[in-house]
Amino acid sequence: MAQMRGLLVLLALWLYRLGRCVLAGIGLASLVGPLAAAILVLFCAALELQWALRLLAAFALWRLWHWPVWAAVLAAAPRLVLILPGLITTGLARWRHPRPRWSATTPQPLRTPAES
Repeated sequence: MAQMRGLLVLLALWLYRLGRCVLAGIGLASLVGPLAAAILVLFCAALELQWALRLLAAFALWRLWHWPVWAAVLAAAPRLVLILPGLITTGLARWRHPRPRWSATTPQPLRTPAES
């Protein structure tokens, strides 16, 4: 039973990714034509440029199907909900506590214990 559930989840994820590629192709086809869109989507899938496919799918949902921007981004990149808070807090922490800038103009030679 557990193996069947695993196979169903894997199939659902494949279908979701395939649907995202189709959406990206529809969005690109409205810009550059169907043949170029198919070639570009295959190119992005072959090079595993998932961010480009997500962006194109969100564009298609927003521009062609008139979804709100937040819903289109959420449908195209659902993991963004989990990643975005960490990115924001990391950026704020770097802004509050920047890395030190070393201002030594020339490197100082190391001293041996005999010289001290």
